[in-house]
Amino acid sequence: MSDSPLDALKDKLSEQAEKIRELEKKADKTLEDSYDLDQHRSLLEQKAQILAGLPEAAEPFVDQLPHETRSAVEQRLSTFANNAQQAMGVGSVFFMRQLLYPEDYREGQANDLESFIQNIK
Repeated sequence: MSDSPLDALKDKLSEQAEKIRELEKKADKTLEDSYDLDQHRSLLEQKAQILAGLPEAAEPFVDQLPHETRSAVEQRLSTFANNAQQAMGVGSVFFMRQLLYPEDYREGQANDLESFIQNIK
């Protein structure tokens, strides 16, 4: 159990980040093993749905944060959600896959959500 609202928020977001990594791995494996494009799309849509739902999932914890922290967290979660909704709206599998990954990303680095979690103060 978390000691503070901030720790609880980090725990919740970390849980979501792990789900996202798992979905990405499954999507990649689906392409490699069977080239099942429908399953690949479905897994990436699930990833985007998690990102789109971050503000709602985090709300009970964010509401307990100090005002300055709360505003910054809400803004960043909203950006994640808006990008995911945009990717789903245009139906771009590539866009859904690239959510959370900057152009200069290297395998093994933290993605944008994981970096955000590490930097929440």
